Amino acid sequence: MLRRWKYVKAVVLSSILLFSFTGPLPMQIVNGDTHNEIKTRPIEKVNGIPTYLQWLALAPEGTQDSTLLKQPLLLPAEDYADFSDPQLYNLLSDDIGLLSKGGEGWIEWTVELPEDGYYNMGVIYDSADDHKTDLRLGIQIDGISPYLEAERIVLKRHYSDSVYPPERDEFDNDRRPASVEVKGWKNVQLTDYAVDPRPLKWFFTKGKHTVRLISSRDAMKLQGLYLVSPQDPMLSDELTRENDQITATTASGKWLQKVEAEQISLKSNTSIQLQSTDSALISPAADGHIRYNTIGGDQFRRSGEWIEWEFNVPKDGIYHIGFKYLQAYSNNAYAYRTITIDGKSPFKQLQQVGFPYNSSWDWQGFTLSDEEEQPLPFQLTEGKHTLRMTVSSAPVMPVYEGLLHNLQKIGKLEQTIRKITGNFEKSYSTGGNTDLNRDWDLEKYIPGLYEQMTVIIEDLSDLSSLLGEVTVGRSDIENAFESAARDLTDLRDHPRTIPNRLYLFASIQNNLGTWTFRLLDQPLLLDFLWIAEPGAQLPKIKPNWSQRTGHMLGNFFRSFTNNFEYVRNKPEAIDVWVNRNRDYVNVIQQLTDETFTAETGIQVNINIVPDPQLLILGNISGRQPDVALGVDAGMPIDFATRGALTDLSRFPDYDEVAKRFHPGALSVFHYDRKDYALPEIQGFNVLLYRTDILEQLELNAPDTWEDVLRMLPTLQQNGFDFYIPPKDGLPFLYQQGASYYTADGLYSALDSEEALQGFEQWTDMFNLYQMPKEVPSFYSHFRIGDIPIGVVDFNTYLQVQFAAPELAGRWKIAPIPGMKQADGTVVRWAGGALQAGVIFQKSEKQSDAWEFLKWWTSTDTQRRFGNDIEALYGPEYRWNTANMEAFKQLPWPEQDLKSIGEQLQWYKEVPQLPGGYFTGRYLDIAWNKVVLEKKNPRVVMEQAVADINRELERKQVEFKLRDRDGTVLRTLDIPQIVQPWKGGAP
Repeated sequence: MLRRWKYVKAVVLSSILLFSFTGPLPMQIVNGDTHNEIKTRPIEKVNGIPTYLQWLALAPEGTQDSTLLKQPLLLPAEDYADFSDPQLYNLLSDDIGLLSKGGEGWIEWTVELPEDGYYNMGVIYDSADDHKTDLRLGIQIDGISPYLEAERIVLKRHYSDSVYPPERDEFDNDRRPASVEVKGWKNVQLTDYAVDPRPLKWFFTKGKHTVRLISSRDAMKLQGLYLVSPQDPMLSDELTRENDQITATTASGKWLQKVEAEQISLKSNTSIQLQSTDSALISPAADGHIRYNTIGGDQFRRSGEWIEWEFNVPKDGIYHIGFKYLQAYSNNAYAYRTITIDGKSPFKQLQQVGFPYNSSWDWQGFTLSDEEEQPLPFQLTEGKHTLRMTVSSAPVMPVYEGLLHNLQKIGKLEQTIRKITGNFEKSYSTGGNTDLNRDWDLEKYIPGLYEQMTVIIEDLSDLSSLLGEVTVGRSDIENAFESAARDLTDLRDHPRTIPNRLYLFASIQNNLGTWTFRLLDQPLLLDFLWIAEPGAQLPKIKPNWSQRTGHMLGNFFRSFTNNFEYVRNKPEAIDVWVNRNRDYVNVIQQLTDETFTAETGIQVNINIVPDPQLLILGNISGRQPDVALGVDAGMPIDFATRGALTDLSRFPDYDEVAKRFHPGALSVFHYDRKDYALPEIQGFNVLLYRTDILEQLELNAPDTWEDVLRMLPTLQQNGFDFYIPPKDGLPFLYQQGASYYTADGLYSALDSEEALQGFEQWTDMFNLYQMPKEVPSFYSHFRIGDIPIGVVDFNTYLQVQFAAPELAGRWKIAPIPGMKQADGTVVRWAGGALQAGVIFQKSEKQSDAWEFLKWWTSTDTQRRFGNDIEALYGPEYRWNTANMEAFKQLPWPEQDLKSIGEQLQWYKEVPQLPGGYFTGRYLDIAWNKVVLEKKNPRVVMEQAVADINRELERKQVEFKLRDRDGTVLRTLDIPQIVQPWKGGAP
C-alpha cells in the first residue's frame, strides 16, 4: 500500500526542475525563405473527440494563456489522490517518487490553479525496464481526455552510442556501435511534435481539478508532474533591438568548430543509426570501406525523434550555426526540425526549421537564418553547450488531418451509392457486379449529391494549395490530390455513370491512402554541423569538378584491389552462410565470437549470402557452406530430396533440442522420416481491430467465423469492411479438419469433404459476403479506419504498432476467428512464414556444425540476438524467433503476448513434398476461377486436385517413390498435428 508524503517534499523536487520553454505558432524559415504560417483547418471530430488542432480552433473566443504561474506548480508523485490498482504502483525505496510497474492502470492528483487559461504540463520521469520502446501514457483532466493527442503522450528514453569512433572489423570496415540506454531523471514538458513544436496546452478554470495519468505497458519511475504558464522565446529582431551588444559583437572572427554528425552525445531512439555514405567531400571519407560517416536518413524521420550533440566555444560572443545534410527522400518537400540550444529555443524561427529537398550532396549547405537570409546570432557563453534537433511534422499535420477526413467522406459517399445500387463488390480495376445497361438517377436518391462531391473536390484542391506552402516545388502528394479532384469532378459532372464506375472510388482511396504512411515522415541525413564566429571561413561542402572526378576515379581503381564481398575465411573454421543483410551478419559474427567460440573453441566464418539462389548454385558447383541460416521454408526439403542436407534427427540430442520449437514449425522440415532443419523465425496471424470504431458500432471482437458473419452487416452498412488475406485459405481448410495431403504423402487430400467445405467457406467470404478482394495496403485502410478489423500477419502487426502512433490505445489484437467444435473448443489453425537453419551433407565438420546450430537456436542466444537487433534498428525490427521460450522473453506488450501465444498454439503450416509447389499454385487458380469467374467451387477444386496429383506423381517417379509404371515403391510420412501445442515434446 502506498504511503502519503507531505507536500514539503515539493521544495526538494522543485530544485531539480530543468525547464525547456518553447514559443508561439511556428514559422517555416529555410535559409531566408519565408513561408506563410500554417493555418489550422477545423474539421469534424473523430469518434466524438477532437484532435489537438481542432480543440484549439474550437476554443471559446477570448481564451488566453495563463500568466500567473511563472514558476512551476509541482505535483509530487507520492502525493497522489487516488489510483486504480495498488499492485501497479510502489514507492521508490531510496528515492523520491513512484514506480509504475507497467500494465494498464491510472493514478491521479488534485491541483488548485489561480486563474482560467491555458497551461503547459511537464513530467519528471525515468524508464524502469530494458525495453527499447518509447514510454507511453495518457492524460485526463477531470476524468476526460480533452483531445486525441492527450491519449498518446510519448516520453522518450535517452541513448548514447557505445563507442566513438566505431571499432573496425578484420576487413577494416566500421562496426556499427550498439545503443546504450542512459538512465537518470528526465524533465520534459509534454509535447507532440506531430501537431506543434510547442508544449501541448491544457485548459483549466480557476480552482480545483484532477489530473490523471494513465499508464500503459512500460514500467517507469515517476518523480512528479508540474504545471506552468506558457512562455515564448523572442524573435531574432526583437532580441537584437533589446540587446545592443549583439550588433556590436557580430564583427568578424576566424574560430570554427566542425562537429561530425555521427559523433552524438544522446539520441531518443535506437533506430536512429549511423550510416555509411560514399560521396566526394563526405567527412570522413569512406575510401572504399564501410565508414559510418553520416547519421539519420530514413531512420530519422518520425515526429519527436531527436539527436543531441555537444560542442565547446572558446569565449562569450555571437556565433552562427550551419549543417551539411541530404534530404533526397521526400520529393520537393521540406524536412522539418525543431532546434534547441541548451534545452531552449532562443529564436522563434528555430521552432520549425525546414530543410529543403536536394537530390545530392552537390550544394553549398545550410545556415540557420532569418527571413532576410541573415544568419541567426546565437549568443553563447564560453564552454560546453548542447544542440538538439527534433523531428517535427507539425507543418503538414493540417494536410494530414484533412486527408484522413476526406478519405472518410469519400468512403461514406461510396457506401451510400453501393447501398442504393446493391453493388457491394469492391474492386480497384472493375466496377464489380455492374449492369452497364441500367441507368441511375442518383441525385434523386441522394439529395445534394452534387454539392457533397463539390465540397470534397474543393477541399482536396485546398489541401493541395496548403501543401504547396510548405514544399519547394510540386510534390507527389500535391499531384495525387489534384488527380483525385479531377476524377471526382468527372464523376460529379456525369452522375448517371457513377454506378458503373465505382472502381474509381476505390482507386482514389487507395492512391490517397498510400500517403497516410509517408506524409508525416521527415527524413534527413546529416554529415556534419558547424559553429563559427561571424566571418569565419566555413567548411568546404560542395565538391568541384576535380574533386568529383578524383572520387570517381578512386572508386574505379579500388574496384580492382578491394574485396567488396568481405568474405571471412579461416580454414579451420566452420563456414556459415546467412541470407540476411550485413548488419544482421555482423551482429551474428560478433555474438558468435563473444560466446560460442569463447566457450567451445570452434572458429566460425559468418558470411552474407545476398541471394538465396547462391545456395542452389553452390550445391550444383560443390562449393557449399557447413551451415546456412535464413533459409526459406520451401528450400530445406527441396535440398533434402536431392541428398544435399544432413538429417538432424541422427544426432543423439536432437529430440531434446526439438522441444524448443512448435511441432507445427518442425513438421515443415520433416521428410521421409527424417528432419532436415531447425526453425529460426516463425510468423503468425492475429486478428487486429480498432477498438474505437468497434465500440462506436457496439461490436465486439469476433471469436468465431459465425461471429464475423453476424457483425458484417453492421460493418458494411456503416461503410466499413472486414479484411482477410484473399489468397490465404489455410485457416479455413485446417479449421474444417482438412489436410493438404494424404497421410502417406502421395496424393492431395484437397478433394475430401472437409477440404471442399473449407474451400467453399473461404471463397464464400468474397462471393457471398463481399469482403474486399483487393487491398493493396491493409495498413493504410486500417489507419484511415474504413477497414477497422482484419486478419494480419506478423509484419502488419509491427507496422501498426510502430508506424501508426496516432492509433496508440485505439487498437488491440486477438487470436484469429475459428470454428467452434461440439465440445465448445474453438479451433484456430493458421500458419505463418518460416526461415530455418540447415547443415549441408558434404560438410566435413558435422559435429561442429551441429554444435553451432544448437547454440544459435538456443533460448539464451535467441533472446540476446533479438535484443541486440532491437538495440541496433529499433523495436520495429523485433526478432520473431521460433524458439518459443526465447519468444516469450522478448519485449512484447504483455497483453499482445498473451493473444499471440494463444494463437501460436494453433500453428500449422503446409507440409513440403516433391511437387508440392503445385498445390499453392493451383489453389490460387481455383480461387480466381470461383471468385472472379463465378465457377462452381467443387468442380474447380476437383480439377485442381487432378492437376496437383499429376505433378506429385511425376516428382515421385523422379525421387524413386514410384517406378515409371506408377507402382508405389515406398510411402512418406506426413506428421499429423491435431491438437494445439501447449509446450514440451513435439
